[in-house]
Amino acid sequence: MLNAVFLVIYAISAGFFTGSEMLILLTIHFGIAVISHLRQKTILITPLLLFYIGVIIVNIANLNLISQVEARDVRTYTYIIPKYIDQAVLIWCISSTLCALGYQLAGKRGLARIDFELNKDVIITYLFWILLIANALSILGYGASMKGNQIAKIYGLVNTIGILFFARLWAKHDSKTYRAYALSLFVIETYTALISSYLRFELILPTFYLSLGYFIGMGNMKFLFSYRVFPFLMILLVYASVFPSLQNNRSNFISVFTGENNAEERPSDNARGGLMDRSANLAQITNVVNLVERNGFYDGTASAPIITALIPRVLWPDKPLIQLGAWFALEKGVGSKTALGTANNSINMTVAGELYLDFGWIGVVVGSLFFGFFLALLWNAANFYGSEYNLVGTIFGGYLFILSIGSYADLQVVVTLLSTYLIFYLIKKIADHYANTGYRASVAGK
Repeated sequence: MLNAVFLVIYAISAGFFTGSEMLILLTIHFGIAVISHLRQKTILITPLLLFYIGVIIVNIANLNLISQVEARDVRTYTYIIPKYIDQAVLIWCISSTLCALGYQLAGKRGLARIDFELNKDVIITYLFWILLIANALSILGYGASMKGNQIAKIYGLVNTIGILFFARLWAKHDSKTYRAYALSLFVIETYTALISSYLRFELILPTFYLSLGYFIGMGNMKFLFSYRVFPFLMILLVYASVFPSLQNNRSNFISVFTGENNAEERPSDNARGGLMDRSANLAQITNVVNLVERNGFYDGTASAPIITALIPRVLWPDKPLIQLGAWFALEKGVGSKTALGTANNSINMTVAGELYLDFGWIGVVVGSLFFGFFLALLWNAANFYGSEYNLVGTIFGGYLFILSIGSYADLQVVVTLLSTYLIFYLIKKIADHYANTGYRASVAGK
């Protein structure tokens, strides 16, 4: 009901409120939703809750960006188009609300379940050692050969979200063994990110999953407001404080903390690309509006490459890479082609922006509702809270968590989510088959 009421408010207030006022209204709206959720006694983290929180973070960053524009001091997003800010904000507000509404409309509906439980301590111990060895191989560089394919993606997910799995078991059962497992994976994943990751968010992922798994395992909302939250907050504060410097030390983030900064780093760089600046998305959406004003709606051509993603590379070895962000950068003139024919820049359109670019307001309304509905179907299929031993559901649910708080980059994520779900569904079917075979063999033996 809350989302429906605010949706009407956004629709009738278009043209009356400034972009900043609309962003404040959306922040209040989603803030009420978060508070309402947190009033319950049991911790139930869902993609919808994290989406609310992610949108609030983006809103604050957008308000900061608007203040920079008004002060003529745009430090990062120099390509923002001020005259389209109000329209861009309206697109963002309505799309975000419709995504939340679509999620709620799904109710308890879900795709075929992918939950699979590990119910033997010895199997869980084997899992830990497999993940530990996999992490060690990554540090030694043996995982690089898989980079770029779907297997590598699953490999990375299991490695990182294994932290959430063991942290949840640690807190749920107050187990020193599971605590050792969770903290060991946390340390080695963080170290791996420090010495080899290129994307800055990968550095904070182990902390995100450790804290999420721990508090979900504790189960009671009161623990979120206790001393237990301080270690995680301290790590987040340190991360935010060094975020600009990390940009100049790609694949060698550890040098930021050891004082061995890249020699090419300029002092002025430290003031650029801060976490708040990088969280804003208004620049992208204003450029979407500008492209529509200049060329008209793209009628699906902008998103057409996504269709090719549905064709497995096994069947089409020469399938071109899907790089919507690179196409967008070239289309709006903030990128150029290299000698190899690739773009030297990539900028996400946002889900809201891409829907508007291709199909206008009809696309925003229908597409946003479908997007939220689809997300709920995937979440319900994971059955995340069915059991803390639900390995497959935990990994997929953890994947949905991080994507939700990131507010999604573009529509390409739909294909990514669907393909990942299908792989986990296959894993579940194979696991169920062998589990049933083992059970029948044990019965026959008796």
